[in-house]
Amino acid sequence: MSFDLNAICTALNEPNRTVSGVDFSGRSLKLDNENDAQPIVNAINACPDLQYLTLTGNTLGVEAAQAIAKALAQHPELKTARFSDMFTGRMKTEIPPALSALGDGMIEAGARLSILDLSDNAFGPIGVEGLAKLLQSDVCSQLQELRLNNNGLGITGGRLLAKALSANPRSLRVFIAGRNRLENEGAKALAGVFRSMGTLEEIAMPQNGIYHVGIAALSEALKHNPRLARLNLNDNTVGPRGAAALAAALPRLKNLKSINFGDCLLKNSGARALAQGLKENSVLLESLDLSHNEIGREACMEVVDALTAPPDSADRLTRVVLAGNSLGGAANKKTMKSKLGPSAELSDGEGSEDEYVSGSDDDEEESEQENSEDSATEDAQHFETSLDAGNITLEQTDIVKEVETDVGKFLHEPTLDNLTKLGSNAADVIDVHLQTIHDPESLIHAYVEALCCVSGLSAESASAAESASRLFHTVVARAKQQWPLANALLRALQLIKSENKDYKVRWRISSCYLVLAKQIDEPYFPNALRDTLKFFISSKMATFPGEVKDIVEKHPNLYT
Repeated sequence: MSFDLNAICTALNEPNRTVSGVDFSGRSLKLDNENDAQPIVNAINACPDLQYLTLTGNTLGVEAAQAIAKALAQHPELKTARFSDMFTGRMKTEIPPALSALGDGMIEAGARLSILDLSDNAFGPIGVEGLAKLLQSDVCSQLQELRLNNNGLGITGGRLLAKALSANPRSLRVFIAGRNRLENEGAKALAGVFRSMGTLEEIAMPQNGIYHVGIAALSEALKHNPRLARLNLNDNTVGPRGAAALAAALPRLKNLKSINFGDCLLKNSGARALAQGLKENSVLLESLDLSHNEIGREACMEVVDALTAPPDSADRLTRVVLAGNSLGGAANKKTMKSKLGPSAELSDGEGSEDEYVSGSDDDEEESEQENSEDSATEDAQHFETSLDAGNITLEQTDIVKEVETDVGKFLHEPTLDNLTKLGSNAADVIDVHLQTIHDPESLIHAYVEALCCVSGLSAESASAAESASRLFHTVVARAKQQWPLANALLRALQLIKSENKDYKVRWRISSCYLVLAKQIDEPYFPNALRDTLKFFISSKMATFPGEVKDIVEKHPNLYT
């Protein structure tokens, strides 16, 4: 059973107001278009006081999101949006326009959210781009709880999120962003936001690959949030130096009740630093998790002594986890259990009395990997399509071999001379060549690259422009699913980053945008593809190189 705390608070503050909303959670609905979304739209329209909307556990496409957004535009009273686990099976390029549409609906309504939950949607950094407008808007001006757990944000996403949150002052009380591979740089970016907030009561950032450099930045930010009660940095490499930085923040954190530093490689010196900080600053914890930290028995006992020094510790402590460390023999464990009482979670068989005691514990390993943009989660799929003639099996006739050689040469070296060698029906020749690729996604990737190779020459030759136009029709017709096509086009136009390090742009980007401007409003062009491309082009406008920006600005139909 789950509880909507925001709804409960509303009920307590306004006892005469019935808490109402729409909950479609866990129904595993596949919502591709407006018709699919109609039951949710009808429910929203039928709710006169929509305080919460829960869509968790369904999968939402762009057109369905737009339909729901239109209904949301009539509900300024919305306070809670629970949109976790909402894009299973969707291409990452579908998610930003869908999120943007939902956000636009709430912006149009003038809603003021208190809770926004988008956890368990693996949208990566480009998903944050779809959220940016919403997070910067007045809809989130009263936001108290932001949950972005397991979104694959990476370093880039962490930076984009920090930028969106810092655009206008925010007063969050709860920030959840575990399992996002934020690493040091992402943590440092968010630390700057936390510092300016000063209102946080709970921070949970487990499993983010953060080392002591990022932990130190977070620790400084914590000093400016005196109401912090719960801190979870489980499974980050805090280490002794990170622990010392956190201990230095404790004098400002008198309201801290719960710490989870499990599996953080604190070792003896890190545990001692925390123990000393807790004891000297009279921090009255109720819960502490230091499990699996390679802590020896003496340092573990120092932690226990620090926790139990205050006279009310027996009644106050609810959970103390030291399992997975070297707690010593039976006598040591008995002493710890006696001091901690029922709160103790020590477990048996953690190791011998000598484990983690000898060795160079204080010499913290400096084996951090360099943080790089490549480590951020961008796109889980790699497309490794080779256009090399040797990798394509054709009928072994002299004519086919000649076509194969000419097309392959053009695709590797897309010059006007090589295109001319394909004859007046270049688009048809390329089409025949590529149809031998059987994997659907690889096929679309190859078609898009061929399209861009031809489009890149369109400013130099009228025949190339005509071939590009015909090939665009062909590419759309060959794409059995639109979202792989969108994904390939976004990469080819450099609107998203390719995960494949071998991916190279061999075409003139500005000329590709010229061709796109002529095709994007044609009747054959899919609406969802059009909306996706326009969304990304408008959001990337400021970062375009001069030549590309000039072309795009001259063709408003590319972004409006």
